[in-house]
Amino acid sequence: MVNISRFFKLSAVIAGTGMAVGEDRPRPAWLSPGQARRLDPLALQACAAVDRLLIGCAPLAPDTALVLGTAWGCVASTQRFLDGISTYGESGSSPTAFTISVHHHVAGVLGELLHLHGPATTVCAGNRSGLTALRSAALMLAAGRAPAVLVVVADQANALMRRMVPALAQTPWPLGEGAVALLLKSAGPGRHVSFVAQAAELVVDAGGVSPGEERALLRAARGQERRCAAALHGAWWPTAALAAVPWDDPRPVLVREIDKGQVLEAWLTL
Repeated sequence: MVNISRFFKLSAVIAGTGMAVGEDRPRPAWLSPGQARRLDPLALQACAAVDRLLIGCAPLAPDTALVLGTAWGCVASTQRFLDGISTYGESGSSPTAFTISVHHHVAGVLGELLHLHGPATTVCAGNRSGLTALRSAALMLAAGRAPAVLVVVADQANALMRRMVPALAQTPWPLGEGAVALLLKSAGPGRHVSFVAQAAELVVDAGGVSPGEERALLRAARGQERRCAAALHGAWWPTAALAAVPWDDPRPVLVREIDKGQVLEAWLTL
């Protein structure tokens, strides 16, 4: 297998950030009430994060690319669709629920609402979906496919998952949800993101979903100040690491994600 990343300089500049953590999902002014009613809760959370990003950024160019990173996708709409089949059979299931249950629904909605015509990609890589989305965005920039990339990292949990996941994973944390929006450019002011190892005394991760992964993260952060998203927010979700980055801290930050014992890392520097 050829490692395509070695042909590109995997670095970019994060020009701005926006976050929507927890249940607070205010409707952006550019999203009408009618449009909001037709969206999945994950899409609403993503719109809220993007809205906060746009406050500090210039309007997005039409050829801006879009990368969505999500481990779970639109779980509420997926359950709604499956419940319809279970209750009414295939002929009675909701086509609307099916349409908005697909993982790429959120990226499609954002692209349509923001009038973006660049490449749109959805990345689902388990608990490493956040940094995998960042890596994909850096590759797009390095390949010259877009002048900028809007990266949205989001996960949302419904009541069924809140009961099942902590019990199956034996995690001490309740299940949470959140979204982070980042704008990546090839150059300019902002925080640089790189996938080449650098010195960093501060490390950020989501926390381990299982006791074994939590122990692995603790060992990996030995000698570094650790910022755990689950401890910070009182809840765990797969893509929570970027929601715990102290963007106003000038120190270099190492962001770490783990899934099934495999670790992915990115370095953020000013």
